[in-house]
Amino acid sequence: MKNLIGLIILVIVGVGAYFLLNKNNGFSSKNTEDYKDFSIEDTAAVSKIFLSKANGESILLTRVNESDWTVNNKFGARKDGIDLILKTLSDIKVSGVVAQDQMEHTIKSLATRSIKVEFYTDSNKPEKTWYIGDPTVSRLGTYMLLEKDGKKSSKPYITHLIMERGYLGTRFFMDPTLWKDRVVMKCNPKEIKSVEVIHGYDTAVSFKIEQYALGKFKVTNLNANNTAELSPQVAVPYLKEFAAVYYEYIDQKTKTDVIDSIYSALPRHKVKVRMNDGKEYLIKSYNMPVKEGSTLGGKEIDYHPERMYIFTSHLGSDVNPVVQNLTFDKLVPSLSDLASLTTVEK
Repeated sequence: MKNLIGLIILVIVGVGAYFLLNKNNGFSSKNTEDYKDFSIEDTAAVSKIFLSKANGESILLTRVNESDWTVNNKFGARKDGIDLILKTLSDIKVSGVVAQDQMEHTIKSLATRSIKVEFYTDSNKPEKTWYIGDPTVSRLGTYMLLEKDGKKSSKPYITHLIMERGYLGTRFFMDPTLWKDRVVMKCNPKEIKSVEVIHGYDTAVSFKIEQYALGKFKVTNLNANNTAELSPQVAVPYLKEFAAVYYEYIDQKTKTDVIDSIYSALPRHKVKVRMNDGKEYLIKSYNMPVKEGSTLGGKEIDYHPERMYIFTSHLGSDVNPVVQNLTFDKLVPSLSDLASLTTVEK
């Protein structure tokens, strides 16, 4: 009798453990539904995207309006990153089935190291949930599993984008810093009241442009301290350069003591932009050091010829943005070069 009772208890415990394991991993369910409609054509209806991994990493992307999104409800999201995800959501197709001899490995991989992506529309429940696994051997396809209404598909599939090559998982990165919108400042150029450009130590002439009436401008030579009228054909194209200013990347690798030394130096340029509503933007640029002995055209150089660090009041001092001189130099001409760096609108 005791043996029988013990056997019954063992069976009950075994069955309970079986269902518990299935509940926890979710990939061994007996759901017979075969889901492979990964796409959502109306991506404008998507209001939230939640990315997560089994190790606890997560990113919440939330739509603010037609074109703007936030990251973890803290800062603006990169438009190019959002657009790429929405394009993937719209255009994704199934390219094939998972080979039977690869099925067990694929399911285990999806259960342990996949990126889970939940797409929300107007509901508190996700419209669709993707589990993004490994790339195929050719790296032209991606192993994925679809979940709808809380139920996972009975099997995974290989997905791809028509006319595009590559693994789709790289589009769903988990580093919040990489999701930051690379904006330094955005404004309506028509609402700019003044722009002041101060050159720290080169021979360029510092200046201040002011819009003192609608479409009327004056410029002050800050080196000589004299003021003159400035043609709208020169002022307007220059002010338009401030409509959207972006950095290239955030430096996360340089040692703290080196960064501190860079930002404690005299700024190469200082730019102050004041809007009609009183809002102000401050941008300061700093030379980027290079390795000792670096040369350019046979001559030794101390600083990178193509990139600079900047400080911006929009991002604060917690990050170290890097800009390309090619784009940033348009904001900081010498007064004597200002007219030649702009174009007259027809």
